[in-house]
Amino acid sequence: MSAQKEQKARGGQRVVNFLVKYWLGLFTVVVFLFFSIMQPRFATVSNIMSILSSTCILALVGMGVTFVMMVGEIDYSCGMELTTAAVVLAVVLDKPAFSGLYIPVLIVTVLLVMGYGAINVFLHVKVKMPSFIATMGTSLIATGICKWMTNGGSVSSRRWPDCYTFLGQSYVFGVIPVSVVVTAVIVAIMWIYSERTKSGKLFYAVGSSSTTCEYVGVNVRAQKVKAFVICALLCAFAGILQTSMLNSATPYMGTDSLLNALTVLMLGATFIKTGVYNIPGTIVASFLLRVISFGMTMMGAPSFAFDLVQGGLLLLSVSLVTMIHARQSKSIG
Repeated sequence: MSAQKEQKARGGQRVVNFLVKYWLGLFTVVVFLFFSIMQPRFATVSNIMSILSSTCILALVGMGVTFVMMVGEIDYSCGMELTTAAVVLAVVLDKPAFSGLYIPVLIVTVLLVMGYGAINVFLHVKVKMPSFIATMGTSLIATGICKWMTNGGSVSSRRWPDCYTFLGQSYVFGVIPVSVVVTAVIVAIMWIYSERTKSGKLFYAVGSSSTTCEYVGVNVRAQKVKAFVICALLCAFAGILQTSMLNSATPYMGTDSLLNALTVLMLGATFIKTGVYNIPGTIVASFLLRVISFGMTMMGAPSFAFDLVQGGLLLLSVSLVTMIHARQSKSIG
């Protein structure tokens, strides 16, 4: 009898461990099915593609901030990195001299935003500013520059080349948005880099204990530089995709990016690698947030309802991550 009870207990524990590890994915499926039942048009191919396309922006920014959080820092400027890429690309291509140079302007824009990320990490690593202060300061400066470049309004031009909207408004086989394909490729590359390479795994090590890493010879500063620059790179891609989707750019495009990114980061930290910021979790959480947003909109919910839900999810995820960390610390102790 005791052996049977022990076997049942082990089986029950395996079920609990599975639910704890994969609850976010299961919850996403349940939410998707709920909206599909409540609103038949929700599960159509066109709507699913729209949800995935909308997820791309949040997923890219979320991944970028994930790398920074992996090393134990925070980047408050992710929204302005997105905005800077969109505004610079839009304004420069509006000039007659550059309207036909889409690819060169695109490359320079990405490099410029990566330089923005390099300034952030320079202020943190060399000047010794806390990362949240450094990125908050550069974010305010970038906001002012973007408002100056756009005169505080929206930028849209007939001089933009047709390829301007290719990434955001074109389809593969007439069904799958190009933005989804591009984002999927970037996600795969970032996942392989963070999980399958020595350099990528060091992000987790630095975030776990930078002091220990320095003691064993890991270049902690170099890992932080890579994290902030990767964040800027991914946010630049997000800004380029977003302006391509909207066919316009404003200095306010990334206003909600940080809050949204933090929400998916905390939710993602409860998925698979519980208590650890990870890319698969960030992607699943990004999709969940967009499923809820689309579903509530299609059901006619007021706009403030989504804010309430997102706030609740953020508090829930932070509570879960805190509990996981406390439990892990207790087991180690």
